[in-house]
Amino acid sequence: MPRLTARERRDRYQREYAFQKKHGKSFFPHAVFHDTIVSLIVVGIIMGMAILWYAQFDAIPAAADAGRFGGILGPAYEAKADPGVLAYDPRPEWYFFFLFELLRIFKTPQLLIVGSVIIPTIWMVLLIGWPFIDRNPDRRLSRRPVALAVGVMVPVVLLTLTFYGSKAPGAGGAASTNPGAAAFANGPCSTCHTFADAGTAGNVGPNLTQNAVDYKKALDYITNGNGGMPAFKGQYSEDQIACLAGYVATHSGAEAGKTGPEAKTAEGYPDSCKAAGGIFAGG
Repeated sequence: MPRLTARERRDRYQREYAFQKKHGKSFFPHAVFHDTIVSLIVVGIIMGMAILWYAQFDAIPAAADAGRFGGILGPAYEAKADPGVLAYDPRPEWYFFFLFELLRIFKTPQLLIVGSVIIPTIWMVLLIGWPFIDRNPDRRLSRRPVALAVGVMVPVVLLTLTFYGSKAPGAGGAASTNPGAAAFANGPCSTCHTFADAGTAGNVGPNLTQNAVDYKKALDYITNGNGGMPAFKGQYSEDQIACLAGYVATHSGAEAGKTGPEAKTAEGYPDSCKAAGGIFAGG
């Protein structure tokens, strides 16, 4: 088919515009009616999801440590906030599950900006700019393969990320009552390390649930730092550092509430926690 000149394209558009203006359907009431029906359907879906969300839970828990109730549409009601609860497991609403999973994929410090800024920005730019990119006037899907592929791919990707985000663990759980657990969970350690016993889910440093660390190594790392880990000498007292090192050595490489393979290297560490006092003492 020969390529049309600009004048021929303009003439064809004017002929088609004149025909549609004379014989086509008017904006009111046809388009207004269709938009109204679609809007009512969308509102009905939102109301239905809200009713389903409300109906899937029991009464609001009275105690602050009563735990969270899960559901397919996001977190439920919780008890009133209690400053005595030392650790909290935040979960996003269901409509942010896709971004929650995206951040879990790009979880290293170097790639975090990819999942949090770059990819969402690309999506928004494509959404805004697509009418200017694809200017094919043909409305048949068979004649618009690129638009069809994008229209199918984006919902599939979002739904997939939403599904896996809904199944993913939260940012952590409640810290145990072991000496040193609350200090670990509420200090800078929680930002970098995943540690089941402390209920933390950091993604910068080594995973202490999976990797056991002996007492001497933990004491050295906390005191003097190691690689990207800062030194805490001067920020913590000797007893506080010994408490944290002993806690890590005792419970690293194990599930919450259990002792790890290096526990024997830190026998008696609770005495350091007791001497440190406060949040380090546990209980």
